[in-house]
Amino acid sequence: MKDFIYFPIIKTRDAELKAMSYLDKNIFDHILPIYELTKSRKSKVTPDGDIHKKMVELKRIQGDRPFILDLCANEKYINPQIETLLSPDNGYYEWVYFLNTYSYMNIIPMVHIYDDDDFQEVESFVTSPYLKEKSLAVRIPFDVENIDKFITPITDNMMGSYLYVIIDLGQMLLPLDEIENKVIERVNEVKKIEYKKIITIVSGTSFPKTVGQFGENEGCFDILEEKLYLSLSSKFSIKYGDYASINIEQIEMKGGTFIPRIDVSLNDAFIYKRHRRTEGSYTLCAKKMIGDIRYISLATWGDSEIKSASEGTPSGISPSFWIAVRMNYFMTKRVNLRLGK
Repeated sequence: MKDFIYFPIIKTRDAELKAMSYLDKNIFDHILPIYELTKSRKSKVTPDGDIHKKMVELKRIQGDRPFILDLCANEKYINPQIETLLSPDNGYYEWVYFLNTYSYMNIIPMVHIYDDDDFQEVESFVTSPYLKEKSLAVRIPFDVENIDKFITPITDNMMGSYLYVIIDLGQMLLPLDEIENKVIERVNEVKKIEYKKIITIVSGTSFPKTVGQFGENEGCFDILEEKLYLSLSSKFSIKYGDYASINIEQIEMKGGTFIPRIDVSLNDAFIYKRHRRTEGSYTLCAKKMIGDIRYISLATWGDSEIKSASEGTPSGISPSFWIAVRMNYFMTKRVNLRLGK
């Protein structure tokens, strides 16, 4: 398995997939994305939003590249199809069947676990004929103690492939030192497991719901997941993950209720420019960003969109479009940092 250096957790919503689709190949080759499969847009034919449409998009974006596939359990993005796939019955039979349907894609399946002591269904899942030689992934909240009890039923039944253990911080709301202490405990628990092909990923997000508290028209705030990784990586051999600059509890913006804003990531902080539509909107935001000496073009798709907006011709004027721009630049920056650029 290639030595990937960046593991973003990404929902299969339009903005996130747009950001992924415009990544430069040389950047993308270093990324092993963890996709949370969500329902697609509703239509008359598929009023619940067909997840198979999202799989078609993932194939277009990923090509032959490997990726970890998870299922989104958020009530905003789930539908009956996903609920069925999450069922543990008969060794997660429906999830295995679904994965086998897409055997032509380079999928690393997520092992779904529940907070109990009955791991029979998990063991049946891991030993199913389709999965027996595959690499797998498992995702466990950072505040769950003794996580080895959830991992060993998987490793005891694996056939020597890699297991990606994602220690998930979710939205980082606790003080950073408190989070770090808990993560250190979890990583130490993983390190005690005898299975030799475990890759440990620490992933979380500190991107805020709103930015007004940092400044009305411009401001700066820390990327705590980056700061945490730098501290942890000096103590352990771990991999860097995050939510690609997405706030998990983000507010869904409706037309007319948002203030146009452009965000750009530095090494360990974000800077932003924010101006109402009556004051100049995205064009003024982009001009101000380009005029900020802290902003450096990485020659990304996101950079080209900022340039176009600064010239008065923004390609998009919706919050979701500029989320995609932010993510595209952010993920490129994370890879460059891991490469020492």
